[in-house]
Amino acid sequence: MLALTFQVGPHRLVLDTRQIQKVVPRVCLQAVAGGPACLAGIFVYRGQVVPVVDLFRLMGMGDCPEHLSARIILVPRSPQTPHRLLGLLAAQVADLRDIQVDNQALFRLTLPGQPDLGPILADGQETLHVLDLERLLPEPVRKQLAALGKESPP
Repeated sequence: MLALTFQVGPHRLVLDTRQIQKVVPRVCLQAVAGGPACLAGIFVYRGQVVPVVDLFRLMGMGDCPEHLSARIILVPRSPQTPHRLLGLLAAQVADLRDIQVDNQALFRLTLPGQPDLGPILADGQETLHVLDLERLLPEPVRKQLAALGKESPP
């Protein structure tokens, strides 16, 4: 699998490039009242309002550092709505790697109701979390983000 690598605190993550719509520079985000604590804000991308989740906040590690390597990774909000985007704010969004997942027993450490960074695998001397977008956000956060996307009646 060809994967994009990035960092969330001490955790090195990879995301299958087939799940990524676009990677954009970190931009100024507009705050949203009443959103989940992990919501860094929103921005407009090609006419669409995109909520951006700060993966550092999601994991309880404060705000994503303001490094030049910080990026917003645009992914579908859900498999049912692939045209609606969600931004993931991460640091050291660096390179593409060919990751061999098939031959390894994957190890998962996640408590119920907590963010799930995905199964852990060994890649040489380092460990990587293989991000699973469908399991990343706890149910309450998913519901809050879904509510943000509902259109207001005229």
